[in-house]
Amino acid sequence: MTDTPSSRTGKPAIVPGRLRNFVEMTLQTRQAQRLLQGRRGADGKPPIIGLYRYGAIVRTIWTGAARNDPYADWYLLEVEQALTESKDELATVKQTIESDMERMSAVQVGLAHSIEPAKVELTFSNPYGYMGGWLLVDMDELVLSALTARHVGLMTRDASERLLQAAGRAVRRAFASAQGYRTTAVTRKDIIDGTRRAEIAKQAMGELPQAVIDGELRPEHAPAIEGLQQSSNESGHTVATPDETDDDAADSDPDARERANDDPS
Repeated sequence: MTDTPSSRTGKPAIVPGRLRNFVEMTLQTRQAQRLLQGRRGADGKPPIIGLYRYGAIVRTIWTGAARNDPYADWYLLEVEQALTESKDELATVKQTIESDMERMSAVQVGLAHSIEPAKVELTFSNPYGYMGGWLLVDMDELVLSALTARHVGLMTRDASERLLQAAGRAVRRAFASAQGYRTTAVTRKDIIDGTRRAEIAKQAMGELPQAVIDGELRPEHAPAIEGLQQSSNESGHTVATPDETDDDAADSDPDARERANDDPS
């Protein structure tokens, strides 16, 4: 809290400090926990991007978008689409499971739950990191439904495994959508002027739609562009996030790097 002089009384005025938020995610299944951690490629197995690594990647893209890099906007648009498609796919799979459970209208089946769920604090510096977390929660709930239906005999093991594999692929696909962005420090002005920096970015990441270059098409949750837009909420308060010099959620968990070697398959 900061004191500043009041223009009327000359007494220090009380000014609220920066805002901070707290988000805690609860996971009850091992399937979801494995996609939280991800896996490094080893012993012939390909790497799997988990929520921690995904969060670090989208943080880099977010920073680029705030610096007027149209490629960063383009990648965030791709991430948005992938998250939406995966969320819809999980909803469809979950509806399939629930329809099997609803066949027994005279019997109320309670979902399985963990006696020791994992609680994870999320400290992402942008909305896309949290949106990845919400997708993982959706998968966690889907897994609970599938395992419950299997346990009470409303779904076969093979059928439940097929649905769980589809759900896992949907989440992994969404997290992997953030790959491919390169930090080139290119700006929209560079592209319009045809600079060497723009050519390097084009070679690394390809052509851009004109609407993205013009700034007419930006992600739904795009950051304010530095120097062009005011980055604050309607109250005029800037919401504080983790130190921009720190890595994102992957480094907020001291065991994340070590656990990333776990096999989520």
